[in-house]
Amino acid sequence: MRSLRFVLLLLAVLVLSAVLSPWVAWELEALVGRPFTFSRVWNRVFEVLLAVALPLAWRRLDLGGLAAIGFRRAHWTRDLARGFTAGIAGLGVGLALCWAGGAVTPQLRFDAGKTARKALLGAGAAAAVGVGEEALFRGVVLRRLSLDLGRAAGVGVTTGIYAAVHAIGKSEKIARPTATAGFERLRTLVAPLGRRKALPMLLGLAWFGLLLVWARIRSGSLWLPIGIHAGWVAVFRVGRLFFEIQPQPVWLVGPGWPPVIGGAAGWAAVVVTWLVLRRAPRR
Repeated sequence: MRSLRFVLLLLAVLVLSAVLSPWVAWELEALVGRPFTFSRVWNRVFEVLLAVALPLAWRRLDLGGLAAIGFRRAHWTRDLARGFTAGIAGLGVGLALCWAGGAVTPQLRFDAGKTARKALLGAGAAAAVGVGEEALFRGVVLRRLSLDLGRAAGVGVTTGIYAAVHAIGKSEKIARPTATAGFERLRTLVAPLGRRKALPMLLGLAWFGLLLVWARIRSGSLWLPIGIHAGWVAVFRVGRLFFEIQPQPVWLVGPGWPPVIGGAAGWAAVVVTWLVLRRAPRR
């Protein structure tokens, strides 16, 4: 079954990412003179390895062309803009709830020039994350699993993979190398999933993932979920230059990064985004 081989490929990339990430982090620390957290390095290593592995296995696993995975040309700008607007509106409501609960405070962190540069970088990152993650999860993964397992199972497994991949590897600074450091990191890769705070994060990520799947299926393309995803990331990457999200109360803001996702504000943001998009025509 192609879906099983595809899932095994993803697992292999996860394992290799866990082994390589500490060594990449140590080399970066030596180059720039400051430490890097495992989660930050792991995410980048995973993305690079996946970008190498998928093209090599694309035809063998029948992962589909651009149109098949959801890059429909018709009305793509309209769907993208609608998703982006709805995403910002939904997350805006969530952040307003955080502000009302005393968890958001205005804070200009840098001077005007540095703020402008970081805002441009944040906007670029939002576009890259929106396109890349939606093409992978709601495009390639959802299509491949749905073909073999059916729509309901495809949606469920895709959402579970999306939530787990974003929740693992949330450790702090990586310890200095030892002879078995890479394998020690492999052994502890999924440890964050067993922590108490992992459950609200997993549920929040799954809730957001279901919204993105719904947008993908309802619109018939990836552009609507890309807009939503890019809007959320843009608020976090650019907005944090102008405000700070406090870690308390946890029930409202969630237990970790990404903020809001694992708390009541994140659940409300997903619901508001969905309500804004309900009038979008089916395709």
